[in-house]
Amino acid sequence: MPLCSPWQASKAEENGSDSFMHSMDPQLVRQMETTQSLVDSYVTIVNKTVWDLMVGLTPKTTMHLMINNTKELIFSELLAKLYSCGDKNMLMEESKEQAKWCNEMLCMHHVLREAPNIISDIKTTIVSMPTGAHG
Repeated sequence: MPLCSPWQASKAEENGSDSFMHSMDPQLVRQMETTQSLVDSYVTIVNKTVWDLMVGLTPKTTMHLMINNTKELIFSELLAKLYSCGDKNMLMEESKEQAKWCNEMLCMHHVLREAPNIISDIKTTIVSMPTGAHG
């Protein structure tokens, strides 16, 4: 039985010759199918990679450049203008709103730290009450 190249096999398949495929070695047919599957997978990976590079990377690169350029502007020009225009001590002062918010958060912190003790006391009180005395 003469062996032929995969190109010839695919050419014969395109012509609709099923008898040619039946006459081929089953191992060769499996190898051709495996090779075709690998090539298809490779082409899919290449297409995805190209898509990611063209579509996915461009917005990321654009955003990266915009953010870096903005950050550079802030640090080089705006910060220098801010320091040169005003009193440095005034810049470091905390606003009344910020001070109020910090105090509220500090009070909330203390309340939350005390909450487990209060819950534990209530739990102990409820457990130690006699069954007939609800009050």
